[in-house]
Amino acid sequence: MAVREIIEIPNPLLTTNTAKVVEFNAETKQIAQDLIDTVLHASDPAGAGLAAPQIGIPLRMCVVRKFKPNPNDPANTDSELSKEIILINPQITSYSNSEDIRWEGCLSIPDTYGKVKRAKQITVKAQDINGDEIKLKAAGFFARIIQHEIDHLDGILFTSKTIGSTVTDAELEKILALQSADEAIQKHIITEG
Repeated sequence: MAVREIIEIPNPLLTTNTAKVVEFNAETKQIAQDLIDTVLHASDPAGAGLAAPQIGIPLRMCVVRKFKPNPNDPANTDSELSKEIILINPQITSYSNSEDIRWEGCLSIPDTYGKVKRAKQITVKAQDINGDEIKLKAAGFFARIIQHEIDHLDGILFTSKTIGSTVTDAELEKILALQSADEAIQKHIITEG
């Protein structure tokens, strides 16, 4: 297990375009495993994905975690609890017209969260650790993770895409608590009214 240090802003690697992976060898497989080990080790907050530049490697590689779907979301049909997927030289080949705005954070930008608009569904073409082409469709949170990680590979941080101001972890907790309370009140009004 090789857990690497996650670099943080203002490290210039985080805002630099990455190089295409051209050799698929033992080193490529080791980087892939290091990405998986590092994202699984991340806590407070837990990592949903990690790009190679975040561990100091300027290559077009990332790991994305596919979590157990929300049973109420018809777009999600996967029954696995969590699966780590390595994407090498990924490209988004199509975006849905529908978008949503959700909170995002980043392991390389501690204690900072912001609302970002992203496509709800995407199609991605990439290569696996053997260099074989893979295609996948992603929706919801999984699509958001992939878009966030591909932004990293293009030297783009989520903070350059935020709508409104960024907030700290403590501020976000208060915002989410107020939203939950408001939703509970609205549900009560609808069911009781």
